[in-house]
Amino acid sequence: MLTKIFGIDYMRELFPGYFSESDERLQLLWKSATLVFDANILLNLYRYSDKTRNIFLNILEAEKHRIWIPYQVAEEYLRNRVTVIIQQEKSYDDTINAINSLEKKLDNARQHPFVSEESLAKYNETFTSLKMELFSSKKTHTDRINNDPIKDNIARIFEGKVGKAYSKEELKNIFVEGEDRYAQHIPPGYMDSSKSKDKSNFQSESRKYGDFIVWKQILEQAKEANNDIFLVTDDAKDDWWLSQNGKTIGPRPELVKEFKDSADNKFHMYRADSFLKFAQEYLGNEINEEAVKETEQVRLDVNKQNASFEAALSKYQALSDLVSYLKSNVKVGGKLPSERNLSEAIGWTRTVVREQLVRLESWDYITIEHGKSSILDLELPNNSQIRIDDND
Repeated sequence: MLTKIFGIDYMRELFPGYFSESDERLQLLWKSATLVFDANILLNLYRYSDKTRNIFLNILEAEKHRIWIPYQVAEEYLRNRVTVIIQQEKSYDDTINAINSLEKKLDNARQHPFVSEESLAKYNETFTSLKMELFSSKKTHTDRINNDPIKDNIARIFEGKVGKAYSKEELKNIFVEGEDRYAQHIPPGYMDSSKSKDKSNFQSESRKYGDFIVWKQILEQAKEANNDIFLVTDDAKDDWWLSQNGKTIGPRPELVKEFKDSADNKFHMYRADSFLKFAQEYLGNEINEEAVKETEQVRLDVNKQNASFEAALSKYQALSDLVSYLKSNVKVGGKLPSERNLSEAIGWTRTVVREQLVRLESWDYITIEHGKSSILDLELPNNSQIRIDDND
């Protein structure tokens, strides 16, 4: 009845998160909205091929007059950059090892009696070429730890486009507000509610409320600039996205409504791959289909790995105990205690400890060298930094 009296626009005003923009309005928004990027988008630049990365950076360069990132995003990007670089370095090693393994199998003529020597020679030549290219790419990637052109480009493009930091007192007030919102499952961020159990640990609390801090900074920027916001994020959690039967519909309607009520503007969200597709459609950027597919695959791979690790921490108490112990006692690059010592330290049998070490190796956090000390390759997240769902 209300729609008949006041028209469809009245419903849009009341429930903006449940209505799509017209093509004409969306086209205008794509020309004028402030483009905000999440930390995961900046970190995924290290996971893209050079070609895809350059396509993404070229868009940022072309639109740098209207791009912006919250202070929290910049801080998270810089804090996690080296970890992502090291993870990618291990990916090169895994691929090289896989090639070496295949080479050995093919070199055994008894296992492959029908492969001619001529074909084997061609395969070996190809394998050698592949490994040389991988070694070269790995060195370039590893050098980014200390000499990082990607970081330099990001710093240049976002010069003067980073939000202000909150004071410690402001953050404490945000923690209190966030605690109340999380208890009521008000998005975003409530799915991180179990990240920190120690309210006295300021750093852990900051990470627990990281998504809410980002949201607060976005709202303030929208009000200050009086402009619409497009948030580009590869975060997959349901406290950002509305999903039905495994299909993502769009941003949570509560976010769209809060944004409109607070900033009186439009709020849209895009994943990296959809951002590229729409940038081609509405901004005229030249983007090939391979770049879109690559950004999508990277997003899926990273989210799958994160979900797998989170689920394992929730399921296996021994793994959670081991991660907590290693985090407190072993630095990256350091040697792990023996299985016997780990068993005594965390109160689990050596067999159970060994199983958890294998799990950590599967996620590239450690390298197990039989007969030698295992090495911690990547910084382990605190259990307070990991989202653990009770239903996992």
